[in-house]
Amino acid sequence: MKDKFFGRKAYLEVIEKRIRGLKDGYRQNIAIIGDELVGKTTLVFNLLHRFYDNRIIFVYMDSRPESTQEFSRRFIAVTLYNFLLNSGIELKEDLDYLLDKARKYIPETVNKINETLKAVERKKRTHVFSELLSITELIHKETGKCCVVIFDEFLSLEKLGMPDLYQQWCKTLLTQKNTMHIIISSMKFRARSVLAKELSLIFGNFEILSIDPFDIKTSEE
Repeated sequence: MKDKFFGRKAYLEVIEKRIRGLKDGYRQNIAIIGDELVGKTTLVFNLLHRFYDNRIIFVYMDSRPESTQEFSRRFIAVTLYNFLLNSGIELKEDLDYLLDKARKYIPETVNKINETLKAVERKKRTHVFSELLSITELIHKETGKCCVVIFDEFLSLEKLGMPDLYQQWCKTLLTQKNTMHIIISSMKFRARSVLAKELSLIFGNFEILSIDPFDIKTSEE
């Protein structure tokens, strides 16, 4: 990974600094914006590969076509898997298995997850997105660990058809102090518009990292 990573050290340093600040009570969300194939996801994968702190849980969500129920189960599974990653427990990519193993450590969080899953299955929950995001704060309450939630191509969340998606997200961003959000987008103008309007906050706006194409020297390397 390191051998194939060029010209993005400054971006990495900024992100890592923000994550370290999260542990100290300073939360700064980040938006990574740039043309398609410019290396945004590679940057994040390199971060996940090299950054380690047992008090930080990463939740990386890529963009894919799926239903609200599928998205909800995947978000919860990824969160629990990474929470349990360094527990010494044999892990399986099975949500029921992960819930069973996590209950020992975060019983209140698991109870909330089960309640949310039942509501999603019955389609009786209108604030699914904010309830999913609240899981990370419950984990912090029970363990003291902070979460970094990463949505790759975050505009695709609009396709899930969740009512008031950005309104829910804004309210969550205002109340969450122990969860950092990193969002990625190749749709530069649309992303900036959403950040300026739908996700605009009085306090805690997203810090925008604009990823440019490589310069000539880096391209030659």
